[in-house]
Amino acid sequence: MPRRPASRCTACGTRRDTSGRCPTCQPARTRTSGQKRAEWRWVYDDKRWPPLRDQVLSEEAICACGCGRPPTVVDHIRPHRGDETLAFDRANLQVMTKTCHDAKTAVETGFAGHGMKRLTQTTVTLVCGPPCSGKTSYVRERAEPGDLVVDWDALALALGSPHPWDHPAPLTPFIAEARDAVTARLGRSHQVERAWIIATAPRDADRQRLAPAGATVVVLATDEDECVRRARHDDRPAGTIDAIESWWRIHRADQQ
Repeated sequence: MPRRPASRCTACGTRRDTSGRCPTCQPARTRTSGQKRAEWRWVYDDKRWPPLRDQVLSEEAICACGCGRPPTVVDHIRPHRGDETLAFDRANLQVMTKTCHDAKTAVETGFAGHGMKRLTQTTVTLVCGPPCSGKTSYVRERAEPGDLVVDWDALALALGSPHPWDHPAPLTPFIAEARDAVTARLGRSHQVERAWIIATAPRDADRQRLAPAGATVVVLATDEDECVRRARHDDRPAGTIDAIESWWRIHRADQQ
């Protein structure tokens, strides 16, 4: 009985006895994103990670997302994807709560295929600046009906805050989780064409963390004295002027 002639691998051209790809090339086709992530887990088993993690947790006392809660995990600002330099670079590390970290990870992994191809083609704009810089007004003047607007104060009012700016402290974790959940949802398939995210984000690292890949970042660096004047004119809550001064102090240091 005649035998079937040897075929060639469809990927590399190596001659073999069966059709399709050879064993060497087959894993490259079938490897899933979950398997790829598993390959990056070596970082957390490396002997360098535990002391570095403890160092970061000892140096930073508040979650980097701005929710005000004590952190429980150490996050890579730029996902390391197994890159040793990014994985163990202290400047690439920050502390977060697990909830905030999970929301950030959901945004970072909300892509299809390879590289940075998004599931949806949404125009996202991150508008940031100190308190009283005009962030909400900026978005209100440009947003169209049907646009998604992620605004801390609006979420606070929706969750029961009795004041447009002075929100009860017990609501803070709920506001933060609502904001992170909505932002993370942008990473999955949806029908929203434009989205606006309003945040303070005085540091470039903060803006990189909050802005999805491809987002436009607008920094309203309204003069500090003007922000203070607006805060007094609008009778903003106690602590607003301190927050303005803090934003400018951090922002100036970050620009050096």
